Amino acid sequence: MNSKNLEVRKKVIRYIRKNPKATYKSIREHLKVHPERIFKNGMAQAFNEAGIKPPRTFKRKTRKERQKIIINFIKKNPKAGRHTISKVVKINISNVFKSIKEAYREAGIEYPREKSYDRSPEEKRKKIIELIKKNPYLTVPEITIKSRAHPYRLFKGLDEIYKKAGVKKIGEGEKIKNRKRKDVINFIKKNCLATQREINKACNTHVQTIFKKGIFGAYEKANIKYPFKRLKLYGTTLKEIKKRAKDFEDKIAVILSGYGKVNQLVKTKRGVADIILERKSRKIIVEIKDYQKKDISISQVKQLNKYVEDCNTDIGLLICHKKPKKDKFLIGKNKIFILEKQNLDKINKII
Repeated sequence: MNSKNLEVRKKVIRYIRKNPKATYKSIREHLKVHPERIFKNGMAQAFNEAGIKPPRTFKRKTRKERQKIIINFIKKNPKAGRHTISKVVKINISNVFKSIKEAYREAGIEYPREKSYDRSPEEKRKKIIELIKKNPYLTVPEITIKSRAHPYRLFKGLDEIYKKAGVKKIGEGEKIKNRKRKDVINFIKKNCLATQREINKACNTHVQTIFKKGIFGAYEKANIKYPFKRLKLYGTTLKEIKKRAKDFEDKIAVILSGYGKVNQLVKTKRGVADIILERKSRKIIVEIKDYQKKDISISQVKQLNKYVEDCNTDIGLLICHKKPKKDKFLIGKNKIFILEKQNLDKINKII
């Protein structure tokens, strides 16, 4: 062996020792050499000289051995298709069997698609048309599974299938809505006190847009009586929340009256301001939020700023129970301050 081949041989051995799972392909890519030209017995000899246990056998399997591997796989997976078998066992079925059907026959397993092959194209078309007549909302995958035949191989398209079935074509959007309706109905059956918000979140939909009567229509389709008691309870709770908010506004109005003239519920161009406080010929627009759990958001700040602009002033106060970290905003020439009820004494300093 010449010195050049000896050096290449050492190079391959070092590479294998660093990469115990090296393949013929990886050696070719990284070292740009052909292992079989350096090692008489190929990759097996290369791993042996490197003192590394080969990650796989490099012995070439006979045709019978490859057949046996495929047969054993089919016995364990009696519904596997050609593509799946070849992908898992790394053997091309066409190289060892005349057809996939022969492989199944040798394994003593009935070929799962045999019944499909026994039917003529006309019989398959007839089956698909019958399915669409019974349920126009079926999707292509559902048609394929139920008919054991692919519709696009038998018809020009869905339009032809609907036409031959004599039914109006259902668009993909309506089919999606139909699936969502089924999801909602099943959810209601399992959760008979579910609210509209809970249903929308769980089913990722909008009940009010997929049922004609909204939430009531959904319960009706599920054959579940709508829990009107809960609705009544919700209405009572809503009244309590409104009363509490009104009481909070009135308390704030009384406190603010100590700082100037208070005008409640003043209509502006773009809404109704809770309070306009007039002090030293200046107008201060005040919004009051009785949020117990909900945080003040930027949308409330922007709404207050609109009232400030409508009233041709430059100061706005947003009063709440718990202010956010950022409690001062400069929007154009306008200044918006967020205060808690216990900090209203800061109004003098702000003005």
